[in-house]
Amino acid sequence: MFNLDSITRENIKSLQSYKVWRDDYLDNSEAVFLDNCENNFGSPIGLGYERYPSSSQSKVKEAIATYKKVNLNQVAIGNGSDELIDLLIRCFCEPKQDNILICEPTFGMFKVYAQLNNVEVLNAPLKKESFLFDEQVILKTTNLRTKLVFICTPNNPTGTSISIEQLKTIALNFNGIVVVDEAYIDFSEKASALSLITEFENILVLQTFSKAWGLAALRVGVAYGNPSIIEILNKVRPPFNINSNSQELILKALNKSAIKDTLVESILKQKTYLENELQQLPFVKNILESDANYFLIEVSNASDICNYLLEKTILISNRSSLLNCENRIRISVGTEKENKQLIDTLKQYK
Repeated sequence: MFNLDSITRENIKSLQSYKVWRDDYLDNSEAVFLDNCENNFGSPIGLGYERYPSSSQSKVKEAIATYKKVNLNQVAIGNGSDELIDLLIRCFCEPKQDNILICEPTFGMFKVYAQLNNVEVLNAPLKKESFLFDEQVILKTTNLRTKLVFICTPNNPTGTSISIEQLKTIALNFNGIVVVDEAYIDFSEKASALSLITEFENILVLQTFSKAWGLAALRVGVAYGNPSIIEILNKVRPPFNINSNSQELILKALNKSAIKDTLVESILKQKTYLENELQQLPFVKNILESDANYFLIEVSNASDICNYLLEKTILISNRSSLLNCENRIRISVGTEKENKQLIDTLKQYK
């Protein structure tokens, strides 16, 4: 049975939130702010930038909650999903004692933040060749010191996904938090785990505005989950972790979600074109079926192909150093012009 209190670090339990009182007065034109030692005369680029951003992020959270059809207390915002990953490890993993579990090959920052926090990393590898998740291997690999299971779905770099039923099995049999990183979910026809956060107290979903929304420059990631977990994340996060510009632009983007949907349609159309063209190249051995906006491709010589494209100022990602990914490259879906340039260049490769 999942018990959040039993997996939360003692120092986090006793931590007091940093309260920013001025949030209640930000929309009051008559308020005089002399509390935060700011430069009230302005800045070299004009007025408006001298103030710290909203710490509560209430407007953005309300807009996100409405858009995703979740409750406000089920939402936490991070400076990219990276910050949320770091916070989760810091909140629930005691350094040199606890561990997290990942399914390699996967998003590298799970391991990076565990190492930065001096937390052990267990690995329940994806199935070789198919790169599918095995929920039984995941559960067998966990131990009494495992506090977090990180599952990236669609997975980076493979594009493969875990099923809702597999996630349920893991959550029911694991006394820790199942962190489902859905950075690429907007490109997938598979169901999001967002529907599970009310039913399962120990499922936390991470999503981002960096991919399908095309707002990577803003660095905004979102955690959705049980209010008790969200409360801990909000208590630990820096009070001004999302700048004012990012908050304002996310609000504008949410009001134009139909444009995002159109952009995703364009990407998926180009994805089909790119796959068809890549399959005809003689050095391409296998293209893994992908639920994301990229392909993991087995080729005859990954390093040589990457270097050849780099000479033509076309950048792709060599994933050969990852587990079971020898001679595999990851190619993102670009615009029609970019994809045609890539294919035309690869056709000249010898």
